[in-house]
Amino acid sequence: MLFQIVHSLARQMCPAQSPEATKQDDWWQAMKKAPGIKVLFGTVSPVEHTFYITVEADDYQALTRALGPLVGMGTGHAVPVLTLDQAFPMAESGVFRANI
Repeated sequence: MLFQIVHSLARQMCPAQSPEATKQDDWWQAMKKAPGIKVLFGTVSPVEHTFYITVEADDYQALTRALGPLVGMGTGHAVPVLTLDQAFPMAESGVFRANI
């Protein structure tokens, strides 16, 4: 299952605030090696102090274990997503239409 993670940090928690903190990317390295998930893509908006990470996870428990280190660094959310190649055929078949 695919998940889109959006996680924001307070400016004071930003790893770029000091040379020591910049080297502390342990959470990112750990996430890429976490069992049960595969990091597909990760980006950051430095001005907003926000990370955007797309992962494939075996289940929600694996995802929450991998996100553990980020919890103390800010706030965010993870939502299940579909690729467009998955969503368009589903839309054509009426899956997203309200049953009225």
